[in-house]
Amino acid sequence: MIKKYKLWLILPVFLFGCAGIKFSEWRFPYMMEVQQGNYITNNQVNQLHVGITKEQVSFIIGHPLTQFLFDQNRWDFFYQDYKSNKLETNYCITILFDKEGKVISISKSGQFFNK
Repeated sequence: MIKKYKLWLILPVFLFGCAGIKFSEWRFPYMMEVQQGNYITNNQVNQLHVGITKEQVSFIIGHPLTQFLFDQNRWDFFYQDYKSNKLETNYCITILFDKEGKVISISKSGQFFNK
């Protein structure tokens, strides 16, 4: 009786060992790709410059998903792309406006899309 239980315990270990699965990299069979944020291309980023208005910025790259609660003259645009639970792509654009609603500063980080 005990030999049967040992066989049923050893058999799955043996089969997984023959399959070549790395348990450190194993994930569920399918993990959804998660894209969050504003999709912005290099062409759109190149159209941004100091002196344009909020309306022109929103026409070029859209409205930010969130606005800073205490400063309505700051717009942050974020994008993150997760594949298999790993961060593949991310970027951030921060645009600051003056009191008249014109761009005074643009800071960028990350790699933007070509298309």
